[in-house]
Amino acid sequence: MLTFTEQLVLLLNDEDGAPLPIRHDVAACALTGAVLLDLAFDYRIDTDLDALVVHDPTPTGHPVLDRLLVRIADGSEALDTRTWIEVLSAEEGTAIRDETQANLVERGVLTVRKSRIPWVRSRRYPSRDGKTATEIRAEIANVLGSDEIPDPRDVALVSLLDACEILPEIFPRQEMDDVRPRIAQLRKMELIGREVAGAIADIERLVIQAVRARAAQFQRLLLVLSSVGCVAALAILLAPSVPVGEQFGANFLVDLWFDNVWRQWSGYVLLGLSGAALLAVLLMMVRPIVRLGGYNWWRLAHVVLGIGALLAVFVHTGFRLGTHLNAALMVCFLAALIFGGLAGICSNAAGPLRRMGVSPQMRTIPMRLHILALCPLPALLIVHVLVVYLY
Repeated sequence: MLTFTEQLVLLLNDEDGAPLPIRHDVAACALTGAVLLDLAFDYRIDTDLDALVVHDPTPTGHPVLDRLLVRIADGSEALDTRTWIEVLSAEEGTAIRDETQANLVERGVLTVRKSRIPWVRSRRYPSRDGKTATEIRAEIANVLGSDEIPDPRDVALVSLLDACEILPEIFPRQEMDDVRPRIAQLRKMELIGREVAGAIADIERLVIQAVRARAAQFQRLLLVLSSVGCVAALAILLAPSVPVGEQFGANFLVDLWFDNVWRQWSGYVLLGLSGAALLAVLLMMVRPIVRLGGYNWWRLAHVVLGIGALLAVFVHTGFRLGTHLNAALMVCFLAALIFGGLAGICSNAAGPLRRMGVSPQMRTIPMRLHILALCPLPALLIVHVLVVYLY
């Protein structure tokens, strides 16, 4: 039988094995909650008002569960459940997903499909027989569509998915509207609390609190910055070039936009900021580095560096797109920034967009266009630099 953690990992991917457009912090909290549910159902942990405690340190036989069980048991001080969820989701969320996927691959549940363009998305994890994740979704659909009293594990899984707002990413909007009363009914059932002495109910409640607390910390900031970046990139693309007249420090503007030395330095700054923004994305793929600052801080760094690059574009060009290859370079660069801003909006406004009927597949389009616009940039940039220095 699959654990909660394994079922959740399967559900966090679409049928092709690609991750659903669910914010990293939400997925991390959900995975941490799933681990705690597994440990609670195996009678390894218990909760009270003051602390989450290990009352049976015996290994479960599942590597991920046993590693986190040891960590909780070896904690230097007693922490409450919400604190453990926040700590583990920040420090272990990526590891939980990666290790669980690797274990499922080893057991033959998942297979690894490498992308033809490794740096775009290096791996996908579709079900080996194409059925496992579909069967889990079908079982959830049966629970939601039935009036019978479900198994406690099914109630716990549905409650966790609902708490983290993952259900709307799995089922169409119309189906979700139809089963909302059933979800509310399941959430009120007391059989889970009786099943594991109240630990499950506490975990579910605290997962909701942790998700909301972590989401509130960065979501609005990233949404605002993504919107600013998108609008600014559009302005640079569509606004007319800034005239250089005799007023408003014309000599300075002439030097800034037409003197080769100034243009080279502003170009170096632009290149440095763009490279740093790309580096921030690459570092988000390195688990030990992500743990140093947290995934959201690296996302914030990526967005801030992108906005800095926009300012550098203005300093470098003054809204002048140039001609021929220079124009192609500018259009591709600004397109990448525009679609990157839209991708940030889709990620951080997922709830409102979902309520408006925008499907998960539609919300991934800006990110794909963002990556596509980046593809020709290295070649265009090399040509641009060669032209500048050779001619």
